[in-house]
Amino acid sequence: MNSDHVRYIDIDVQSALNRVQSSRYPDMRWSLNPYRGCRHGCVYCYARYTHTFFELNPDREFSTVVFAKRNLPSVLRRELRRSSWRREKVHIGTATDPYQPVEGRYRLTESVLRILRDQLTPATLITKNTMALRDADLMRSLHRSAGFSLSISLITLDAKLARSLEPDVPSPTQRLRVVQAMSRLRIPVSVAIAPIMPGLTDSERQLKDLIMAIYDHGGVVGFYEIFRLYADTRKALFTYLQREHPRLCSWYQRVYGTQGEVNKAYKRTIQARIERIHQTIAPKRHRSPHPTPQGGQLSLFSEGMSHSKNSMC
Repeated sequence: MNSDHVRYIDIDVQSALNRVQSSRYPDMRWSLNPYRGCRHGCVYCYARYTHTFFELNPDREFSTVVFAKRNLPSVLRRELRRSSWRREKVHIGTATDPYQPVEGRYRLTESVLRILRDQLTPATLITKNTMALRDADLMRSLHRSAGFSLSISLITLDAKLARSLEPDVPSPTQRLRVVQAMSRLRIPVSVAIAPIMPGLTDSERQLKDLIMAIYDHGGVVGFYEIFRLYADTRKALFTYLQREHPRLCSWYQRVYGTQGEVNKAYKRTIQARIERIHQTIAPKRHRSPHPTPQGGQLSLFSEGMSHSKNSMC
C-alpha cells in the first residue's frame, strides 16, 4: 500500500483505443483511458462498475486500487500508424481522470498527447485536475496541428461541498484558474457541469454563480448533466447522504427509486433554469449549453452496465 493509501498496479493492454458504438453519440467513435480506477473517490462517480470486471469492490476499491496501463503509449503509437486509421477524434478521460495524481509518476497522458500530435489525430480531454497545466504546450501544439479541446469538470463553487463530494480533487477556485490560463493560451476550453446533484448543487443561485464564474474566467459551459444513480454508485451515494445530508436520503430513494434517473419534470425544470441563466448572462456569441443525450454519462460508451436494484436507505 502506498503512503497515500492507494495501491497502484501496472498492467499491460492489448489495445489503447476503445471503439464507441452508440446511436446516442454518433459523433464519438473512439475513447481512451490511461488508468482504470481513480484516487479522487468522488461520491457520484459513474465508473465504479468497471472495477467489478476485476472482481474488486466498486465502493471501497475503485479509489484505492488504481491500474496504470504501462504499455499504453507503445500500443497507441502502433494503432495510429495503421494504414486503416482515419485520424478520427479520440476522447480522453471518459471513464477515469487522466490527470489524477499518479499521472505525475507515469506521465501516460502526456505521452498520449504527444503521440496524438505526432500522428495528427484530433482529441478532446476531460479532467478535474490542475495538472493539465503541465501539458498546456502539448495541448496547444495538438490543437494547432490536428485539433484539440479541453473540458474541466466543475459542479459547484462551494469549496466545502465540493470537498465532501470530491474528496481528492483541486478546489473550484483552482479549477477556474486552469480555465482562465488555458483560455489565455488560446486552447479551446469549456466546463462540464456534470453531474448536477439534486438538492445539493441545483438551485438557481448556485447554477447562476457557477455559470457566471465560468464566463468570467474565459470559459464556456460545454455541457451539463443531471446525476444518474447507477447500481454500483448507490452504496457510496447513500452512505454519503446518510452522513452529510440525511434529510435528502429518503428524497433520493423516492425520486430515483430503482430506475436510477430523475423524472422528466425535474429534467425540464433544470433545462429551463440553465437556459434562462445562460440567456441572461452569457456572451451572445456562444451557444447555449446542452445536456448530454438521454441515456447516460459520457463514460458509458463501450462497456456494459450492471443493473442491480439494491436499496441502501
